[in-house]
Amino acid sequence: MSKYVVTVFDDEKGAYDGARALIDLDNQGSIAVYEGAVISKEPDGRVRIRDEATEGPIGTMSGMLLGSMIGVLGGPAGMVAGAAAGSLGGMMVDLYDVGVGDAFLDDVAVELTPGKHAVVAEIGEGWTLPLDTRMEELGGRVFRHWRLDVEDDQIDRDIQATQHELDELEAEWAQASADSKAKLQAKVDAAEAKLSSLDEKARKKLATLKEQTDAKIDKLNKQIAKAGDDFKAGLEKSRDDLKADYEKRSKKLKEAGQLAAEALG
Repeated sequence: MSKYVVTVFDDEKGAYDGARALIDLDNQGSIAVYEGAVISKEPDGRVRIRDEATEGPIGTMSGMLLGSMIGVLGGPAGMVAGAAAGSLGGMMVDLYDVGVGDAFLDDVAVELTPGKHAVVAEIGEGWTLPLDTRMEELGGRVFRHWRLDVEDDQIDRDIQATQHELDELEAEWAQASADSKAKLQAKVDAAEAKLSSLDEKARKKLATLKEQTDAKIDKLNKQIAKAGDDFKAGLEKSRDDLKADYEKRSKKLKEAGQLAAEALG
């Protein structure tokens, strides 16, 4: 598992100083920065990416979702509550993709007002104190949230629900009259198509999960190799937790895919 860290600054200089501090901590092996960006909140409320380097730790790792995270920071405080009530239709989809809670986003939105800047990053860390100390010395306010992936569970639930739907339709079809069978067959075909699509979705998710996990483990191994004794154990635990999380999630996705394949077979 990784964390999102958003550090809010009053001005652009503070944000770039914060970005350099983040790079320094990564270079020292105190933390592992997977990707990051400097952003600003514009007068109209939009979030603008000010700097996204293509090299070094402040940059984009293929397959990561930091862009989605930055996107949902573009609303005012309380926007997530509005989305839950249905007034911001696309917002809940964004939250689903990003993997953070609404309370976290509202806390950030209270600080990230128009005219302010922030450093947004996805990181691995064994201790919170090094980053907090550096950022607070520079005048930054730090917000953290574990990146949670709920899509695995949703894929599993959707496959189980569709499989039950298919079982019921096939049982009904077996007892239906000839006239009714034609109508039921269309529903069976639709359920099978949905199940096939979900099976493909599970496969793609599994491949993406492996790619992202391998990249993060490689990064953590590099950080562990250069970390001091006081940080090494924490980074090793982060790596172990990441591996355990991958095993749990990949097992669920494989089982969901197997269920879909058996139902289609």
